[in-house]
Amino acid sequence: MRTLTLLFAGVWSLGAGQPAITTLIYLVNRADAIADFREHAAQTSIIAPQTFSMDAQGFVMGEVPAEVMSIAARHGVAVMPLVVNRGFNQPLMHTVLDAPESRARVIRYLLYYALRDGYAGFQFDYENIHYTYRDKFTLFFKEAALVFHRHALQLSAAVVGRSSGTRNPKSPGGWDNWSGVYDYAELGKYADFISIMAYDEHGSFGGPGPVAGLPWVRGISEYSAQTIPARKVSLGIPFYGRQWEAAEQGKWRSKSTGYRDAAAAMATAESLWDEKENSPHLSFDNGGHRTELWYEDTRSLQTKMQLAHQMGFVGISAWVLGQEDPAFWASLDGWQVRHPRAVGAVGTFDQRSRRAARMLPRGM
Repeated sequence: MRTLTLLFAGVWSLGAGQPAITTLIYLVNRADAIADFREHAAQTSIIAPQTFSMDAQGFVMGEVPAEVMSIAARHGVAVMPLVVNRGFNQPLMHTVLDAPESRARVIRYLLYYALRDGYAGFQFDYENIHYTYRDKFTLFFKEAALVFHRHALQLSAAVVGRSSGTRNPKSPGGWDNWSGVYDYAELGKYADFISIMAYDEHGSFGGPGPVAGLPWVRGISEYSAQTIPARKVSLGIPFYGRQWEAAEQGKWRSKSTGYRDAAAAMATAESLWDEKENSPHLSFDNGGHRTELWYEDTRSLQTKMQLAHQMGFVGISAWVLGQEDPAFWASLDGWQVRHPRAVGAVGTFDQRSRRAARMLPRGM
């Protein structure tokens, strides 16, 4: 059975006094994101493309772009795709969780793809699930982990961050449909690692503020460390920011932004640093509308990375490639970036397909 230690142990160039970190970087299938990966693959431990989705019957479809696989192979980057409930559709997810045959079908598909294409494993990125499905989701994850581990594959999960195990319907993002379904302690028993999404603190559901203010992230980190072995926690950090525009009746309209948007705004507006939140932000007029932009830069990201290191976490999981402050990559020179032993694919597509099919468990 391949363990967390094997995936994350890797070989890297040691630097005196430099802390070690595993950088899991999320990627969506866009040309600019793939170009960004090509440029920074040497500083990426695991690339996690969000390219697989599941339907209500448990059929899984998707693939990692060939160029991403090629870059990963050249630089020894482990590939761990995400699988989602398409559109984060809640009824779809509940339908699968209610049916043992559908859960088994999902696991069989994911196992086949991983064996065929040389993935290190998969990450469950199932979201918008009602908290009453907690036990069923945990069972599904356990079933998949047991099968994956028999084949020396990894299984991880991206889970919505929270700072308490107590139901709180007013928590950011919503307990009932977002964070409450994840049983941190039980998932931590079977996962190779868990990516804790410590974002959005302030999102489309409210007014302006940091996407991941440091006190809020610290609360999530401390709760995570109390319920999951620290060595199995990867702290989810946002590369992106959010822009709010004042609307009628004291309401706000919000949209996700990248660092480029903040840099463009800084040409005419002064960037301010919020010491408490450990976050930069700007205020400016946009076509007669008051606008607030909170974003992440290398300074705010480095503080979160230091927090992850102090907590004994294995590293970070960053959403999403292409939205980051370019200076972030230079800041990694102060860290030992782990390079896992990438699995890779051997043989022609037909050869790999036949070999993977033969390895599938009977009766699944």
